[in-house]
Order: sequence, then C-alpha cells, then structure tokens
Amino acid sequence: MSSAFKKNTLFVVVIMITVLACIILPFISYVNPSLFNNMKISSAYADVEGYDFSNGDTVSLAGEWEFFWNKHIVTEKLKEAEPDLYVSVPSSWTQYELDGQDLSNGGIASYRIFVENISSVHPVVVSIMNLPGKCQVFIDGEFVFSNRSVPCKIHGNQNLVEPYSEPFTINDSGVHEIVVEVECEYSSGLTAVPVLSDYNQYLDSIMSSVALRFLFIGVVAFFAIGSASLAIMRKNFLSQLWLVLLCVVFIFRMLISNEGYMISHNFFGNINYEIMMSLMYATTFIIKLCMLMHLINVLGLKVSQITLVVISAVFLASAFVPYFTYDYIYTSKVYMLIQTIVYIFDGYMVFKLSDVVVKKERFAVLYLILYCICAASLVTDNLYLYGYISDTVSFIMPVSCFLFIAFMLFVHLISTLDTYKAAQKTAELEKEIAEINMTLMLSQIQPHFLYNALNTIKYLTKKDPKTAESAIVKFSGYLRTNMDSLTQKEPIPVSKEIEHVKNYVDIEKLRFADRLNVEYEVSAENFNVPPLTIQPIVENAIKHGVNQKAEGGTVKIKTYEEDGFNVICVEDDGVGFDVDEEKDDGRSHVGVTNIKKRLAVMVNADIDINSQTGKGTTVTIKIPKKEEAK
Repeated sequence: MSSAFKKNTLFVVVIMITVLACIILPFISYVNPSLFNNMKISSAYADVEGYDFSNGDTVSLAGEWEFFWNKHIVTEKLKEAEPDLYVSVPSSWTQYELDGQDLSNGGIASYRIFVENISSVHPVVVSIMNLPGKCQVFIDGEFVFSNRSVPCKIHGNQNLVEPYSEPFTINDSGVHEIVVEVECEYSSGLTAVPVLSDYNQYLDSIMSSVALRFLFIGVVAFFAIGSASLAIMRKNFLSQLWLVLLCVVFIFRMLISNEGYMISHNFFGNINYEIMMSLMYATTFIIKLCMLMHLINVLGLKVSQITLVVISAVFLASAFVPYFTYDYIYTSKVYMLIQTIVYIFDGYMVFKLSDVVVKKERFAVLYLILYCICAASLVTDNLYLYGYISDTVSFIMPVSCFLFIAFMLFVHLISTLDTYKAAQKTAELEKEIAEINMTLMLSQIQPHFLYNALNTIKYLTKKDPKTAESAIVKFSGYLRTNMDSLTQKEPIPVSKEIEHVKNYVDIEKLRFADRLNVEYEVSAENFNVPPLTIQPIVENAIKHGVNQKAEGGTVKIKTYEEDGFNVICVEDDGVGFDVDEEKDDGRSHVGVTNIKKRLAVMVNADIDINSQTGKGTTVTIKIPKKEEAK
C-alpha cells in the first residue's frame, strides 16, 4: 500500500468523522433533547413533571415559543396581545417572515410559553446566558432575570453589565406563564436557551463558571509566558510566535464573552455587549488562523509563501471585513457562509497533517486529533451562538482550545529539553575533542622529534643555508598546525591536512635522505577531515615502518572516492606487525586511539588497519559522503 494511498484514505476518513461530529450534536439536540436535559416545547406549552428543581434538576426550555414582534407584552401590559408567529427557540428572528417580509436585525420582541408542574420547595429562576441583546424574563408577570440591562420601566432603565436576577417562589403546580422580552440593536432575538433552575443553584453556577473561566485565563497566561520564555531561551522566539498569539487571543475571547465580561467590562469601557460579541465572533477566525500557522511552523510543513499569504488574508478578511457593516454581523446565514469558506483551509490542514501521520512523525497522530477536535468545537460554538444547537455547549470550544495549547506547550517543552540535551552532549563532545586534540598534539610533538629537527636545521645553517631556511619555514608551519588543532572544533579540508603532512615529511626527509620516499596520489579533495588525522598515521608509517629497515622504504598517501565514501589510504612497505598481538614496547599508543575517536565523533568515519610482518602496513579511513553534505 503506497504512502499516497494511505494519506488520502486517512484524509477522507478524518474529514468524514469531523463533519459527522459537527452535524451530530445539533441533530441530537433537536431530535432527542432529553439527552441534553432539554424540554422539547410544542405549541408554547411544556410539562416539567418529574423534574425536582430543589434537588438540582435544570431544564433548558428549547422548542416552539409564541413570538410577539415589536412588543414587550409584560412591561407594556398587553395581556390580550395575540402572537404574530410561533418560532423556534433558540433561533434568530431573521429566519422568519412577517407580512411577507423578512425580519431584520435590531428591534424589540417578546417570547412566551406556558409551563406546568414546576416542582420546587425553593425559589426558581429562568436565566439566559450569553445572549447578545438585552433581555428580561418574567414568570407570571413577576420580574426574575435580566441578562445585562433592564430595558423598560423596571429599575429605571439601568445599564447593568452583570446579570440581574430575583427569585420566584412557586405556590402551586399549575400552569405558569414565562415571558422573555428582548431588545436588540444589532442582533436578532432569542439565540440562547432559557434555563429553568433552582435560584440558589443558578447563583452557584454563575460563581463556578466565573471561577473556572478565570482559572482557564490564568493557566493559559502562564502557558503563554512559559512558551515565550522557552523560545527566548532557545534564541528563537519567532518559532513560538503563533502559539503565544493563540494564547493572547484565547485570553481575550475568555474575557469578552459570557461570564468573563461580567468581570472585565470596566477594563473595556463598558462597551455594548452586542459589539463585544461581534469581536468574539472575529476571534473564532483568529484562533483558527493561529492554530493553523503554528502547526505549519512547528511541523515544518512545506507550504509556499503565496499559500500562507492567501490563508492569512482570507482569515483576517473573514474576521473583520463583515463587521464594518453591522447589518451583516448578526445575520446567521451570512456569518455561517463565511465560516464555510474558511473550513476549506481546515481540510487543507487535515490533508497536510495526514501526510505527517503517514510518515510517522513524532506526536503526529495527536496533532491531527487535536486539530480536528478544535475545528469541530469551533463549528459547534458557532452553531450554538446562532441558535442552531438547543443546549449550552459553550464550554466545548474553550476546553478544546485549552487542550490544544497545553499539548503544544508540552511538545515545545519536550523539544526544548531535547535541544538542551543535544547541546549538552555537543558541549561534552567538544570538550572531549578538545582534550583529544590536546593529548594528540602533545603526543605528536615529542622531545626527540624537536631535538632531531632543530639539530638538523642547525647543521644545515652551516652547510646549506637556503635549505635550512626552507626547513625552518616548514618546521614553524608544522608547529603552528599542531597548536591550531587545540582550538579547532570542526573538520578541516583534506588539502590543508595534506599540507601539514608535507611539512612533516619534508623535515623527516632532511634526516633520512634517500632512505625515505613518500608518494602522493590525491584524486579526491572535496571533503573534510578532523585536524591531525593523516599526519600521525604517516608519522607511524615512517617511524615504526620504513625507518626500521636498513634500506628504508616508501610511504604512499592516497585519497579517492569509492561507493559513497571518501577514502584516505596510507601504505608503507616497512617491517609491519602482527595486528592481533598486543604491542608491549613501553610506548603509549594514544595517537591512534584518539584518531579513531575523533573520526567517529566528527565525521562518522571508520578506520581500518591491516599489516603483515615483513611486508608493511595499510591504514584506510572511509568517510561517508552524506556526512560531508551535512
């Protein structure tokens, strides 16, 4: 099975599951509302027998309500008013027609139902949370709840940010009238579900929601600071910029919506909540854009610059352009159409993530799952805000985004730890290489070599000054290269190492004359080697190989390419030795050991030594070409 087939199959399956998740919740909430503790109201009547509100039962009053356009039937005392329509709650009134014309955004209206058998020994309340427009609720004509202001005569038309509620005591199990009066400047009606509950439980619920919301805000703020700090520690803040922005936008969303605005309204200058809700809708696009861009960045997905510009432009235009015309802000069909356009990019991202999963990248499956959950939760949140879901599911989006942010921070932390460990290991290797270079350099500059070289130069200064001058230049070059190796952390060009070998050999030839012959066959030069790699091997070939023969001998130095390797070969026809026999000559053989370590650490190379007694020795180094490419 090809990887392309796996990727395409996974993409189709994930898209189908995500779409199904977005459809199933609205479908179930209407077809079987009892699963969500909803009361399916028909013809503006509901029987809540069996619910004990004193024991914590709550009922979401979703279904068919009477609708009175351009009237507040309680505050205006229109007891005999006849409903203009029967409408579904929750829903936008722009979905309905009156006298052959569509209802527009903005205006006032009343909704009414009759509820029977309310059982509670404690006072009850009907509350409506997260409604953009203003509303007040009455039970049997008695005021019980206002979401953010009391628009008419009651309480002097105060502009209240916090919900204002009063308990209502049930004296009988008969039929009770529930009326919701709505006043909107830009929005369009009862798009949130009224909830019937025990009054004390309602107050506890408000406090718990506020506490939970600000706990989320505090934790995400910590995540943002933590992510930024880790990025700064790694000296790459831009790598986590989108995650930090996601945290900031998420915090803003939590502050301006639902119970968050009850606490933060002074900070925002008590702006009309309908306008704040429009900003909340805009953050939906920004949150998704931040998620998408962060994943592209952190996974290193191959996306062209043009595609990134198009994605950003579409999301930002979708977020802000429609809000320059308030006629369209709360038109659910228009907004959902805009949402549908950006869902295309969700599909694009799922396709990219499917490829990462098939390639079995680290955490790839979790990336895919969390992104799909967040995409589905944002769809669900929009459906809820526009009344397409008849239950309070506003917690789904914050929880899914919180999990996404937490996971991304976890991955960032793991990556930072891995980077720190790698850096620590690199530092240890560099220290080890430095120590090896020091040991090797000291092992190479032996007193007897210095003594012999200086004596030879001293002799030549009298007999052959020009040769002596040349020898001094070569000797100083030899010493300089050995000293430079102490601070050299990276491999050097093989040509530079060959030059060092030539300096050494020329000095030795002054001593051994015709007894030492060195041949060079350098056919490959486009690669690097650790410093002091070839010279010590050549030195061993001279000292312990050809120099041990009375007639001397030849050392051949070759470089060439072979089967994906750059090869260095040093051959001599000296006395050779038994490679299986441990030498006990009283000398430290630290030179070859250090060369092996540095070759393995710095260029991932192998060294092979073959020798036969009486015939000579061959040392072969094979350096993978892929290491050079790195």
